[in-house]
Amino acid sequence: MSVADVVFTGGVYERMGALAAGAYPDEGCGVLLGSIVGEHVEVVDVTRGRNLNTERARDRYVLDPADILAADRDARARGIDIVGYWHSHPDHPAHPSQFDTDHAWVDYVYVICATTSEGTGDVNAFTLTAEGGPFEHLLLVVTSQAP
Repeated sequence: MSVADVVFTGGVYERMGALAAGAYPDEGCGVLLGSIVGEHVEVVDVTRGRNLNTERARDRYVLDPADILAADRDARARGIDIVGYWHSHPDHPAHPSQFDTDHAWVDYVYVICATTSEGTGDVNAFTLTAEGGPFEHLLLVVTSQAP
């Protein structure tokens, strides 16, 4: 899959930012739901997931597989797909860590939100084009237009 950009529509970007900020000081995580249209990934909804990594929740996340299954069921019922995953980096830049790279799947979008005690700041989107990386930075577009 060759992805050029990620488009968030209808307030979804703001909701993801609020979920990320709400998880602070730990890493928050969740699923991106939408569709792939040519080289564009359209994100029309986000979910919040449970971070199973309780020992290093400040700098690691393990998204609960039950949350992924629930998001997949919801997406299929709505005629959309899981297109990727989001997580936050508390007090760190919104760029993939080696841990992120080692645990990512090819052909999904990964959105990282930098968070602080003041809320969500920088947000970046990436995709992994080959196992083991590197991540490719994607253009992130936010529009108020609902799909």
